Amino acid sequence: MACTPISEEIRSFGPVSPSDRIDSIDVLRGIALLGVLAINLVMEFRVSIFEQFLPVGRAASPIDRAVETVLMMAVDMKAFALFSLLFGAGLAMQFERLSASPRRTLLLFRRLIVLLGLGLLHLSLIWNGDILTEYALAGLIVLPFLFGPRWLLAGGAVTFLGLYLAMQASPPAGLFPSFASIQRDVAEANHIYATGGFAEVLAFRLREIPLFVPLHLYVFPRTIGLFLLGAFTWRSGILRNSHQALLFSTAAGSVGLGAILILLDARGSFAGGRIGVLASPTGTILVALGYGAAIIAIANLAGGKRY
Repeated sequence: MACTPISEEIRSFGPVSPSDRIDSIDVLRGIALLGVLAINLVMEFRVSIFEQFLPVGRAASPIDRAVETVLMMAVDMKAFALFSLLFGAGLAMQFERLSASPRRTLLLFRRLIVLLGLGLLHLSLIWNGDILTEYALAGLIVLPFLFGPRWLLAGGAVTFLGLYLAMQASPPAGLFPSFASIQRDVAEANHIYATGGFAEVLAFRLREIPLFVPLHLYVFPRTIGLFLLGAFTWRSGILRNSHQALLFSTAAGSVGLGAILILLDARGSFAGGRIGVLASPTGTILVALGYGAAIIAIANLAGGKRY
């Protein structure tokens, strides 16, 4: 029985078979998700996500302080940045794989719209710390760039990452909620989640969304920039070909310089000003790039492939 054109397209552009997957990228994605989970467990999964911005009410044990310090210095935001890079690379992979389909744009647009729908449901009904909505919106912005050459991806990445760093140096006035509003939100969250029913919790969660919007706006240019950088990395062939020397040198340079910036900023070595403000966010991006390069390089070694 002959297949219809639609069924042939579904078969040709369906899920990738295990033998066609790139193991090193799957390893990197798993490690990035583990880092995201670790940070969420320590910082985000609370009655109110804003509780982390308030002074700690009780003294933590030395072990707790040590674990939190390591996570904040080595994992926090780096895992999110690394996953953003991978999302952008994944978009570029799908775009390339669908090159023979006349419906390529529609298929990718539909996938991002479905992701947006899932994100909005998650945001409204389950957890308003959702990231899927932001990723879907960023993906819709990045999608047109994929039709251009590599220099357009690189230029877009530099532009959006530059915008992100500029916002760090000069945050828009009135962007973030006040300390008093955060205190009220945390107190209300603790009361409603402890005593309210589902309808009350849902209503509070929806009321709380405006407090989250500034946080997403603050990092949205970085998300787009990292998506574009990930797409550029895939398009350049670094992730699919063996460039061990380049990967290891990139890992050493990026992690080394990024760690120096983060450590100096943590010690207060910068006397304020824009350099001090940009040290940590720049270092975070560099460390994430270094982590990615190192993990890909190790996974491509003979020893890495055995495990």
